[in-house]
Amino acid sequence: MYYILDSNIWIDVSQGKISCNDLLGKTTVKVVVAPLMIVELMRGTIRGGEQHFKKNRAMFGCMINCDILELPKVFIYGLLWHVYGGVSNVRPPHYKILLQILVNSDSLADFLKKAEAPGSVWTKISDLDSIHERVLDKELASLNTLAKKASVKTLHVHMAELYKMGNMAPDPDLVERKFSAALEFLRSIVIQVRNGANPLKNNRGTYIDNQLFYYLAEPNAVFVSNEDFSNEIKHSPQKDRIISYAKFCTL
Repeated sequence: MYYILDSNIWIDVSQGKISCNDLLGKTTVKVVVAPLMIVELMRGTIRGGEQHFKKNRAMFGCMINCDILELPKVFIYGLLWHVYGGVSNVRPPHYKILLQILVNSDSLADFLKKAEAPGSVWTKISDLDSIHERVLDKELASLNTLAKKASVKTLHVHMAELYKMGNMAPDPDLVERKFSAALEFLRSIVIQVRNGANPLKNNRGTYIDNQLFYYLAEPNAVFVSNEDFSNEIKHSPQKDRIISYAKFCTL
């Protein structure tokens, strides 16, 4: 098994509430990092400024020892079609380089200068926050469209259409089986939006949560969070691989 930690756990590391050894000190437990976690925490580091840089650097210094997963889109295409190259120009080694740059920087200003040096794939790192916010705006706004037009029962069919390979679409039933937790979570959020919820304004982390649940399509993946998702994911067989940090500590 391998364990994907939610951002709230990594934040506890930066705040000194959890040590790196607490996460990585168990020889039988493998912790991995999702790229979206790196993006979320990296933009928080930039927003936090020089004042919190050293604490955040220590967190990333712990994280750099973990393997990094593919982006969700690359992961999904790989699982459905066994295709990885060409889906995204940003792969795990690029994120590892970004972590190395930060860990080896003396200050936030030093990090930004190194990351945005000519030839780097991270030349827009200073704009990471605004870029990410635009992505969230777009993705969360799409929930309103789903709430108005889509049947929650056929979201797996819509997902199959999104992940076509040429003119071929994956079997919707296969998509449902593989990504049952992510789809159940998405259905729950769409229903909440129909009932008046506004994730765009009040719960912007919804998009990241949904993306992370796609990794549970891999039967060895476990998602660890301080957040309780039991109200949103009740039926998926993958729900038992969503655990609390307290349970992680008992492994």
